[in-house]
Amino acid sequence: MIYIISASGKPLMPTERENHIKRLLNRGKARIVTKVPFTVQLKYETNEITQPLYGGTDPGRTNIGEAVVNNKGEVIYKAHVATRNKDIPKLMAERKAHRQASRRGERLRRKRRAKQNGTTTVFTKGRMLPGYEKPVMLKDIINTESRFNNRKRPENWICPTVRQLIQTHINAVKKICSILPVTGWTMEYNKFAFMKLENGEIRGVDFQNGRLKNFKDKYEYVSYLQNGKCACCNNPIEHYHHIVKRTNQGSDTPENIVGLCKGCHGKVHSGDISLKEQGLKKKYAALSVLNQAMPFIADELISIFGEDHVSFCSGYETKLIREGLAIEKDHPEDAVCIAMYGAETTGFSDNTEAYEIQQFRRHDRAIIKAQKERTYYLDGKAVCKNRHKRTDQKYDSFEEFAVKHPSDVGRLTVKKSQRSYNNLTRTMPGAMFFFAGEQHILTSQQRQGTCWHSNTLPANGANTKMCILMKHNQGLVYM
Repeated sequence: MIYIISASGKPLMPTERENHIKRLLNRGKARIVTKVPFTVQLKYETNEITQPLYGGTDPGRTNIGEAVVNNKGEVIYKAHVATRNKDIPKLMAERKAHRQASRRGERLRRKRRAKQNGTTTVFTKGRMLPGYEKPVMLKDIINTESRFNNRKRPENWICPTVRQLIQTHINAVKKICSILPVTGWTMEYNKFAFMKLENGEIRGVDFQNGRLKNFKDKYEYVSYLQNGKCACCNNPIEHYHHIVKRTNQGSDTPENIVGLCKGCHGKVHSGDISLKEQGLKKKYAALSVLNQAMPFIADELISIFGEDHVSFCSGYETKLIREGLAIEKDHPEDAVCIAMYGAETTGFSDNTEAYEIQQFRRHDRAIIKAQKERTYYLDGKAVCKNRHKRTDQKYDSFEEFAVKHPSDVGRLTVKKSQRSYNNLTRTMPGAMFFFAGEQHILTSQQRQGTCWHSNTLPANGANTKMCILMKHNQGLVYM
């Protein structure tokens, strides 16, 4: 299938007449826009009459199916989109950690200056902040106005993970509409009830009679289960701990939360106490993100095509069409069935192969690439890291080593913490480059950007001096 764009940039009906397109290219009446998918733009004026085409989306968090059919049921286009939505929570967690480290360093700097100038203030009973009923205990001196309690989320705020997923779906649709004159779009719209997924017999009012009924929140429920006592001793519960950390995809349900006193909570984090309870990872994270994203995706589709040209179907209706056509279940094939539902056609013909589209990160403004930890060596061998143990640190800290081996402390050599920095002008993965007579997609780079790697190159990659950069990363890239 060859996709056609008019001289004015408007998408026209695609064709399978390869010889005709070759003649146009040889005579200079057309030019190649992209090779995957093969798209040409005409250099002469022509009538821009098109026929109805219908698109379909099988939504997902990490895998999206896209397809376009005509009113005869012939598949014009289908693709599988691999998103990077799972990377968003990790990047947000890294961003939070970097900001916390920066702010803590600033507080320590102010504390040192206050000591030098004799202006240290000691809050023996804590410090009262606006909007709080109880004093907040302070670790370091804080001599600036508190701001965190005044922050408010704007109306219709959505979390970064959901916002990125919405934009990915819409960008995929716009990418298709740039080469095909699609007149209408259909999306599979499902709402997932998690309680019903756990127990298929739940009906009606049963949804209101969950385990947290009559409890203020999940923490009050956990406290009730533990009789208000710490899980490791008989002291009253002061803190609540996630057994599987939320940064490791731990669930925020009572099965993954345990009540602890302050002392035991600190020992759990330092590794002095190991919990017997088995935590629970998120079971429906992808479905939860989709539940939040689908209404916004639907609104965006309506704004593009108009309310009369957007339709929705259920997963059950997609299944009926798929079984009726006797085709295998996959994201692009499901999208074909969804598009046929919108086209209201009974015919079917598919001679196309699904395009593979991968999503890449377009921008990375992080100046710091990595930071190596302060390391202590004994006779050339690393024996401990950091003065104090950080969260999840496997090595002993200097503090712990000094207790275990006091006679060896004087023999230690120290290698200070070091940072490596990103080159802010580097070429981002997803860029297209030309090497050894072929096109490749950049997946990673090594040796300070002097060696480029691609799935279509040998393991040793390519020297950038021998590569020609053809196109920068466009976000959604045909592989």
